[in-house]
Parts: sequence; structure tokens; C-alpha cells
Amino acid sequence: MATRFRLVMAMQRTIQRIHSLVDTPRLKSFSLNAPKSVDVEYANGIKFSLSAEFLRVYSPAADGKIRSIGSEKVISGRRHVGIMSAEPVGNYGDSFR
Repeated sequence: MATRFRLVMAMQRTIQRIHSLVDTPRLKSFSLNAPKSVDVEYANGIKFSLSAEFLRVYSPAADGKIRSIGSEKVISGRRHVGIMSAEPVGNYGDSFR
């Protein structure tokens, strides 16, 4: 049991070292421009403005609503999409309604 504990602790230390070496951009601001878009800015200066339609099409939650025509993916109901609110989910996610 002690050997397993030491192995787990060693793995956690290794993961922490890897994460400290990777220079991931930190989120500086996140703003909702209801109902059309979400603006995201990172500390390194990179900015994105993501439209509601883009988020609807490329959201993992939309995967169940995808059907294919030939090799082209079609998602129904993506045109008149609006975002009314954004709520934090867990440590890293957001839920848009």
C-alpha cells in the first residue's frame, strides 16, 4: 500500500512540474454581449469574439444534434441563436442559455 501511495505522489509531482513548464495563456476577461456574442481576452493579448452561431455549431453539446448529408455536417436550429446568460460550471466551463 505504501508503494502505491509513493507512486501516486510521484505521478502528481511530475504532473505539477509539467504544468509549471507549459506557458498556458491565462484568461483576462470574459464578457457576454447578449444575445449575439461572447468576447474572450487572454493575458498575452489575444482576443476572440465568438458568435452565438459559432458556439452553437462547434459546441460538444451539439454533437447529438448533428446529422450528415454526404460528408457535410448539418446542425439544425443554428440560425437565430441567441445567448441570454452565461453561468460558470465546474472549474473551467461555462453554460450558455
